[in-house]
Amino acid sequence: MIEPKTLTTIKFITFMAIAFGVAMIPMILAGVMLNKGNTILFMFLFRIVAVMIPLIAVIISGAGFKKLGFKPKKFRFVPLALVGPQILVWIGMAIYFAFDPDLFKISYDGIISQLPSEIKAGFDPSVLSPEILFVEMIVLSLTALPISQLLPSLGEEAGWRGVLYPFLKDLLGTTLGRIVGGILWGIWHWPLIYIGSYFYGNEYPGFPVLGPIMICVALMAYGIFIDYLYEKSGSILVASLAHGAMNAASMPLVLIPAVSSNQLLGPSAFSLIPIIPVIVIGVVITVFSKKQTAK
Repeated sequence: MIEPKTLTTIKFITFMAIAFGVAMIPMILAGVMLNKGNTILFMFLFRIVAVMIPLIAVIISGAGFKKLGFKPKKFRFVPLALVGPQILVWIGMAIYFAFDPDLFKISYDGIISQLPSEIKAGFDPSVLSPEILFVEMIVLSLTALPISQLLPSLGEEAGWRGVLYPFLKDLLGTTLGRIVGGILWGIWHWPLIYIGSYFYGNEYPGFPVLGPIMICVALMAYGIFIDYLYEKSGSILVASLAHGAMNAASMPLVLIPAVSSNQLLGPSAFSLIPIIPVIVIGVVITVFSKKQTAK
C-alpha cells in the first residue's frame, strides 16, 4: 500500500487533475452517447476509457503504482470481496421487493424490448426459461463476472483506494477521509447522471438534483467497505474484486423489467433501499475502527 507520507501535495494535485479533469472528457461524451441511445459507444467511453484514467493518473503523478500491493496478505478477504457486496445488496433488494412483491416478475420483456427488430424476430424464449437464466446470472455474478471485471475495476481502485483515500485519511482522519473520498468518487460519475440519466433514469422525484446526491451516498457506503477490505488484505486486487462484485450485483435485474419509476429507491445496487445493508456495514466498520484506534 502507498504510504500517505510519500503522497506529496504536488503528486496528489497531479493525480486529481488527471483522474478527474482528464476523465471528465470521456465521461461527458459517454453521457451524451447514452442520451442518444448509443450504448456501445457509451460502454466503450465509460467502461474502457474513463475507468482506466485514474490508474494512468497514479502512474503519471508518480504516486507509487508498484507500492499499491497486489498479493493479498490475508486470503480470507478474497471470498469476502467476491460475495460480500452482492449479498448485502441482495438483502437490500429483498427488502425493496417485499414492499411491492408485484414488481418481482422474472421475464424476458425488458431484454426483448431493447433488441433490434431483426433479432427480436428470431428470439425464442422457450429455449431457456427466464427463471433458469435468472439463477445462472446469479451464479455468474458470484463467480466469473467480478473476476472478468478485475482490470477495469483496477483502473478505478488504483486511483480511489490506492491514492485518493490514503491522502484524505491522512489529512482528515480515517472516517472523514472515507466520507469525503466517497463523495468525490460519486462526483466523478455525475456527467453520466446529469447528461445520460444513468443509474436512476429521469423520472424520479427531485430530478435532476437527488440522483447525483444518491450516487454519492451509495459510493460513500461502498467506499468504506471496499477500503476496509483493502486495508485488511493489503491488495488492490482484492479491492478491485469487491468493486467488480458491486457492479455485478444488479446483473440479474435485467430479467425483472417491471421496476418503479422512482429508481432512487430501488432496485439497483446504487439506489436507497438496496444500499441500506451496505450503510449498516459501513457504520459497523467505522465504529469498530474507532474502537481499535482508541486502544
